[in-house]
Amino acid sequence: MLTTIDLTPANRPQLLPDETLLFVQNSVGLYEGKYKIPNYQNGFAYLTTHRACYVDNDEPRKYSVAVELKDVDRVEPWAGFLKSSPKVALYLHPSAGNSNGVEPSPIGSSRPSPRSSTPLIRSASPPPATGVWICNICSFSNQITSNYILRIASIPPCLTCGIKPQLSHLESSLKQQPSTHPREAQPDSDLACPRCTFHNHPSLPNCELCGESLRTVKLPAPPRTASPALQDAQIIKFSFRAGGSTAFLTHLKSARTQRKWLLYSAPPIPRPPSPSASTKRVGIGGLERKGLSQTRKNELVLGTAFEDLESLKAAAKEVIALAESFSRLTGQADTGVAQALGLVSRDMFATTSSAGESAWIDELSRQIAEFLSDDSRGVLKKEGGVITLVDLWALYNRVRGIDLISPKDLEKAAGRFEALKLPVRTRVFRSGLVVVQDVRRRDEETVRRIADWVGWERGVTAGEAAERFGWSLGVASEELEMAEDRGALCREASIEGVRFWRNRFLETEPAVVARLESGLREMVV
Repeated sequence: MLTTIDLTPANRPQLLPDETLLFVQNSVGLYEGKYKIPNYQNGFAYLTTHRACYVDNDEPRKYSVAVELKDVDRVEPWAGFLKSSPKVALYLHPSAGNSNGVEPSPIGSSRPSPRSSTPLIRSASPPPATGVWICNICSFSNQITSNYILRIASIPPCLTCGIKPQLSHLESSLKQQPSTHPREAQPDSDLACPRCTFHNHPSLPNCELCGESLRTVKLPAPPRTASPALQDAQIIKFSFRAGGSTAFLTHLKSARTQRKWLLYSAPPIPRPPSPSASTKRVGIGGLERKGLSQTRKNELVLGTAFEDLESLKAAAKEVIALAESFSRLTGQADTGVAQALGLVSRDMFATTSSAGESAWIDELSRQIAEFLSDDSRGVLKKEGGVITLVDLWALYNRVRGIDLISPKDLEKAAGRFEALKLPVRTRVFRSGLVVVQDVRRRDEETVRRIADWVGWERGVTAGEAAERFGWSLGVASEELEMAEDRGALCREASIEGVRFWRNRFLETEPAVVARLESGLREMVV
């Protein structure tokens, strides 16, 4: 049912190569049937084309799970009522939890996920019910567990409306319950006539009413039990306490309709045989022949992909790659990077409320941290480990395409890096310049690198430092001044500009410094 998932450094679900993020919502809890799952009641819901994920706010590395959409049989919305939040119920296939012959677990699965096959620990099953009390608000019949003690345990709320009953109402409901001792079942002593259905004494050979023989009457069939499919049905509910259930359900139905997880195992499209070595040409003729071959290949891909649904599934990867190449040729934005980042829009959150605005800023902060800390893109590495907030705003908006963010939102998101324990942090220099850098970066290491590079024989400018370490000019000036404040460098201000030298006054022996000072005094006199 629920399997653990891998997270990015920014505590977001690690997406598969062909997986796309569809929707994000905060303040979400998980239910197993009617009961809450402990430790899974305050987190984010991430809906992708392959999974419905839950990431906890307090301990994301420990309490983060996902439901595979391929295991979902059907979905059903549950409207909220009074204190009960709206929910989206996912009814799983009976074979989803025991595909390997292991007993299905409410919050664990024996089916391996694409990222992790470690099942979660099975939660304790609810105790058996000994009574029922009817809610005065919604008339729902709530069960009373056997371990419940009146006037000691807290009064349980209604499972539908969330309203707690009065203690007197709960006591009267318990008094009216029938005895829990099972009675011995008395067998039916009458035999029904197969012709007139008259009930006769079991010792009679013929019916008293019509004379039909009773010897051919079959024994009554055993009581009918529920279908095994209904008994094994497992339900996982996503409870939305800050809205978003309608949008989540809409995207979920669309993802189940598209079934993009089938493309992961789709066979490759048949390719035409490559030309032999004898037909290869060089020069302008070879380039023309290569362009003509590429054009024919594109026509073959587009022609065979739309013949039927199966061909489209098989050629989906090639069609997407072809569309991205066309977009690059026409100068349009590269949407592949944006999809790989799993970017979400501000429209997904109810920003009219303070909770929705805070959720949007937190999710934006995680996205930016993931964008900067990803080694495959190497954004911080290209910028020398430090990037200004202005450069980050321009670079990040370039990746987003048309769904841009404002400088104010970026400033708020940058201020949440440390609170969310993300792998990057902000830093403010003495001049007021705000930069973003890796959380493991230390000023002592930066000063040591600058001092080793400067040496003793020459002075350096801010432009040379920017070129050497990959910094912007403003960051280079601030880093050199920071090294000067720590005593590693000293400056030379001349008509040509400002140069920074290795500080000989602090790193030379005291006797040599004293001789230099005396010589300077004699020169002045």
